[in-house]
Amino acid sequence: LLRKIYLSRTSMRHYSQYGEDDSTYQHLASIHRGFFVDVGCFHPVKYSNTYRWYRKGWRGVNIDLDPIKIEAFKMVRGKDENLVYAISKEGTGELRDCYSFGRYSLMSTLDKEFAEEQRRLGKRYVVRKVPVASLDYVLDNSRFSGRKIDLLNVDAEGYDLSVLESLSFEKYSPFLILVELHQHTIEKVMESDLYKFLVGKSYDLVNWTGPTLVFKRKAA
Repeated sequence: LLRKIYLSRTSMRHYSQYGEDDSTYQHLASIHRGFFVDVGCFHPVKYSNTYRWYRKGWRGVNIDLDPIKIEAFKMVRGKDENLVYAISKEGTGELRDCYSFGRYSLMSTLDKEFAEEQRRLGKRYVVRKVPVASLDYVLDNSRFSGRKIDLLNVDAEGYDLSVLESLSFEKYSPFLILVELHQHTIEKVMESDLYKFLVGKSYDLVNWTGPTLVFKRKAA
């Protein structure tokens, strides 16, 4: 009994902030050398929803509008394609101003009004030019062009729906989608435009971990 109480394993190791890579394992474990896309990738290991799969031999495209984060991905995950872009409904790489708060910031935005509001609150920002493009454009010009997505992770600080709307679901057909939505009840989730959009694309909500919703494509 003592061995059972004190020596038994009680948890699995995970890299995701809220254990998303554990809670989605059952859906992805059978896929050999899959393909992921991570929009708003932030860090190659810490809080990553894709690093577990990278370690298992998957490869993918990591996208962030902050160049220093992509430099980190190039150092740690050189077998992926790591790209600096801000994802929008439309765009083919045109440069726009990006506002970042800190060197490896949790918060970067294309919204000048939001940046100015934060400056008035005492937060300093730096401005840099970043290319803006649709997710379709980025993937079409990557080495994975046309490949079906096994795991799509989106963390775009409130622009998640815009990112999803910029993807051709007919062409890239993500199997599993992880996307943040900061709501506190299932009723509010189901009222959201994001939920309605993905349900309309034939996805089921199959899990909810922290702020992350997990959608799975319905079987054909």
